[in-house]
Amino acid sequence: MSISASARSVSETAKAFAIETEDKGRLQPEVVQLMQKKKLPQMLKQKSGHSIRDFVEVCSILAEGCMSAGWCNFVWGMHNYLIGLYPKTVQNQVWENEETLVSASLNPSGNSKVDTKTKKATVSGRWSFNSGCDHAEWLLLGCKQEKGEPTLALLHKSEYRVLEDSWNVMGLKGTGSKDVVVDNVVVPSDRLLPFSIVIIPLKALLTLVIVGPVLGGAQSAVTRFTELLVEKKTALEKDPFSNIDSLILKLSEASAEVDAARAIVLNAAEILDKNPRPDEKTDLKIHRDTAFAAKLCNSATRRLFESSGGNALHQHNEMERIFRDVSAGCNHAQLSWDRLAIPYGKLLVEQIAGPA
Repeated sequence: MSISASARSVSETAKAFAIETEDKGRLQPEVVQLMQKKKLPQMLKQKSGHSIRDFVEVCSILAEGCMSAGWCNFVWGMHNYLIGLYPKTVQNQVWENEETLVSASLNPSGNSKVDTKTKKATVSGRWSFNSGCDHAEWLLLGCKQEKGEPTLALLHKSEYRVLEDSWNVMGLKGTGSKDVVVDNVVVPSDRLLPFSIVIIPLKALLTLVIVGPVLGGAQSAVTRFTELLVEKKTALEKDPFSNIDSLILKLSEASAEVDAARAIVLNAAEILDKNPRPDEKTDLKIHRDTAFAAKLCNSATRRLFESSGGNALHQHNEMERIFRDVSAGCNHAQLSWDRLAIPYGKLLVEQIAGPA
């Protein structure tokens, strides 16, 4: 079975558990176990044989069934990739169990202080948006330092506290992206890596993988709206106040937006497969393209939700959930159109006019 077919089977199971996943605020064990059985969170580990393009497509397929499942898989998969940058001794500790899951909050919200004499580091603080942390054994946490650049600290679940009632949100409820607290925990200094090694060179990749689940969510909106048109076709044709051609036009436009977004994203993934640490212009272009793809997906999903009628407003209506999840995903800071598009626009101007 191909990796895409495997993802499709997991996606169907995730869809069956979608309501329960939302109600519980975390992925259900049956879904995680199936993801693990198909080795989907391990796709970006070294020597896995899978490409970045493969991984983005799989996260999108999972999200067609349940966007929280696709979202958690991008989180666990991407952070397995980052673990591969740590010293071998650390990698062996994390992957003593090959199915170990790693969540993260990369923004340097906490603090770290390294004692060069003892080769120990003290980590403390509070971090938000630790997606999938209920199922994770380890966390990667961004830390500021009094002197020097930020670091990415690796902590075991015995070294932090998950704040259980810290994820009460409108969308992506099933990701369980809770806050965690670390109280002056001492860890070996080799569990800290500077941002210049682990974050900055991979900025384009770290941004691109976020949009995979958004693509899947938007595609599920297209699929569900198509099904609604088929279900209601006879009634719509008899209703003098409806215009079925107008609805079909909205569907066609939304599907074009999602297809365009997918083409943009997969092209960027192929570029990063050749070089995951691209030059500055390519880096900025991929950031722009990622944000634009998210913008297209958000537009498509909103158009279809607004055209789905009053029943779509009901809680646990599939279109209502899809709309909330895509909206929440597109609200991620790294998918902000203004934030990611302006730097590339400035670069284009500088190429002609020179630096300001």
